[in-house]
Amino acid sequence: MLAVMSDPGSEQQFDSVFHRTERRRSQPSLTRDRIVEGTIALLDRDGARALTMRKVATELGVHATSLYWYVKRREDLVDLAVDGILAEAAAGLPAPDAPWDTAIRDTARRFYTALTAHAWAAEFAGSRPLIGPNAVALGRRIVDALHGLGGEEQQAVAIRAVSNQIIGAATSAVAMQTTKAHASHEHEATLATAVSEPDGLAVEHTYFDQVLDLIVDGIAARHAS
Repeated sequence: MLAVMSDPGSEQQFDSVFHRTERRRSQPSLTRDRIVEGTIALLDRDGARALTMRKVATELGVHATSLYWYVKRREDLVDLAVDGILAEAAAGLPAPDAPWDTAIRDTARRFYTALTAHAWAAEFAGSRPLIGPNAVALGRRIVDALHGLGGEEQQAVAIRAVSNQIIGAATSAVAMQTTKAHASHEHEATLATAVSEPDGLAVEHTYFDQVLDLIVDGIAARHAS
């Protein structure tokens, strides 16, 4: 859930690891960066169901109690890891003077690509508020691009459409990849229920860029009318 895109003030409503003062020990054996790296490594190797405080501690070669200097619960690890894999996408945002449609396409594609590169990230992004600094930077770039394109409600609808496309398409793409890899019979059964050739193509492909083009074209058409 792109909290910053739907409501720029909403990230302040959550008890988030990003909004707590980080405690530091006089001679720390851990850092938040090390915890993020270890969590991502565990998730990439073993998947979302394997994520526990104890297993991350084992990954890092420390006792589980050491983690509590930096995180309170499993959800903190999730939030840190998801924002961690968004760092590269957030580091190369379109310039402030880029055309609004180019900025939306580029930023949305960066967001989507980062999420789909890690199956667990797309899964968590659909159920957790994305309020880490990298997610906020990506979301605000899209909000800024849409600023002034219609009234407040029109902008809100456009923000929601882009947000839904990023998260929805990423979740669908990962689910499709997983089904093809581990339950091909289910994928074939889904294809068999398609009522037409276009319906079958829609089952088989996410068409991220094409759908995003429809959204951007719709925003432009509404603004021009």
